[in-house]
Amino acid sequence: MDYTRICFVIMPFGKKDVLDENGKTRIVDFDLIYEAIFDPAIRQTVLPEGGRLEARRTDQDFFSGDISQDMFEYLEYSRFAIADITGLNPNVFYELGVRHRARQAGTAIFRQLAAKIPFDITQIKAFPYDYEPEDHARESKNLVTRVLTESLLQNRIDSPVQRALIVQRNQHGEIEGYLRNAENAIRAGDRARAIAEYRKALADDPGNNLLHLRLGLLLKDEGRWDEALQQFDAAIASAPNYAEAYREKGIAENKLHHLRGRIPECPNGIVSLKRAAELNDTDYDAHASLAGALKREGELEAALAEYERAIEVSHGHSYPLLNAIKLRARIENKLEIDARRRFQLNRAERSLRAQVSSDPPYDAPWSFFDLAEILLYKQDMQNFILFASRGTEFATHAWQVNTFREGLELLLSGGIELPGLREGIEMLRERGRYLT
Repeated sequence: MDYTRICFVIMPFGKKDVLDENGKTRIVDFDLIYEAIFDPAIRQTVLPEGGRLEARRTDQDFFSGDISQDMFEYLEYSRFAIADITGLNPNVFYELGVRHRARQAGTAIFRQLAAKIPFDITQIKAFPYDYEPEDHARESKNLVTRVLTESLLQNRIDSPVQRALIVQRNQHGEIEGYLRNAENAIRAGDRARAIAEYRKALADDPGNNLLHLRLGLLLKDEGRWDEALQQFDAAIASAPNYAEAYREKGIAENKLHHLRGRIPECPNGIVSLKRAAELNDTDYDAHASLAGALKREGELEAALAEYERAIEVSHGHSYPLLNAIKLRARIENKLEIDARRRFQLNRAERSLRAQVSSDPPYDAPWSFFDLAEILLYKQDMQNFILFASRGTEFATHAWQVNTFREGLELLLSGGIELPGLREGIEMLRERGRYLT
C-alpha cells in the first residue's frame, strides 16, 4: 500500500448520540458525513508532487487480518490524518493521541459547530464544520480540501506531543520536571507558579525559543508587558524567522506604545506585525493584530483590509469578523449586515455558545464578549448585557474589559445606535474600574 497518498480518517462509525451546547442530545450519522464531506473532500485534494489523496477508514477496508493492526499502520504511516472529535468519542481521542505521537506533521482536527470542546485540547486548533443543510455541507467539504492542501504544502509541525518532545530533546534532565510542573500549574490556574517553572527551565536552556515564547505569553496574560517583550525578543534572537514570536512582539510593542503615551522611542508594533504576517500569511491572529495596530494609528482602510484577510484565512473567526463589522460601520457611518455577514455571524454564534458552555469556558472572557456582540447586532438587548456581564466575571485585568468597551465605542463614534449599546458600554466602564 502506498501510504504517501493516503489520508486516514479518525471518526466515529454509524449513528451516535452527540451532546450539543445546550446539553441536549441529537443523533448524528457519521457514515453520512464521511461519504458526503470527508471522502469527496480528500479525493479532490491535489498532492504537492502530483496526484490526489485517497481516503481510508478502517471500517471501509475488508482485510482478513486484525483490524487493530490495520488501524495502527494507518496511524503510523499515512501521509495525512484527519480526526473528527464531535461527540468526544474515546476511540477517536485514543487514535488521535497515537497519531500525534507517531508523526510531527500531517494531522488536522475537525468538529461540528455545536459540539463542546474538551478542556484538555483547547490549545489545539479544531476546524468547525456543518453538514446540514446542503449549502453548509458544500462549504464544509471545500474547507476540508483547503485545510488539507495548505497543510500538505506547509508541512508544519502540528503535533503537541512532538512539539513537547522537541523542546525536551538534548536538554538537561531537570527541564522535563520543570515543564511538567508548569503545565500542571497552568491547568490549575496558577500562572505565578507556571512562570517560575518556565524560568527554571530557561536557566538550564537559555537558547530555547519555544520556552521564551511560552513564558512571554504567560507574562502577557498577567499584564507584565515589558517582561513579556523581553521574552519575545529572546525567542527571535534564537530563531530569527519565528513568526509567532514576531506576532507576540508586535502585540506587546503596540500595548506599551499606547501605555506610554505614544512616545517615538517606543515602537508601535506595526513593523513586527507585518513581519509576522509575511512569515506566515495564514496566521489570522497576525493579520488581526496588525489590523488593530493600524486602526489605533488612524489607518482605517488598511486596518479593514487586514481584518478581511484574517476572516478569510481563519474561515470566519469571530474576532476579525466582529472587528471588521465595527470598523466598516465607523468608516461608512452606517451599520449594514448583508446575507454573507449574517451567515458568518450565525456560524460564529453556534461555535461561541459551545465555548461559553464548556466547563471551564473556553477562551474566556473573549468568547463571552464576542457572543455578546453578536447578540447586540441581533438586537437581543437582554442577552447582550447578560453575556457581556458574564465576560467581565472571567476577566483578570482591566485592559480586557476596556478593549471590548473601546471596540463598542467605535460604533457610537460612527453614529450607530443599537438597543442596549450605551447601557452595555456604561456597565463595562464601571466593571473595568474594579480590575487592575
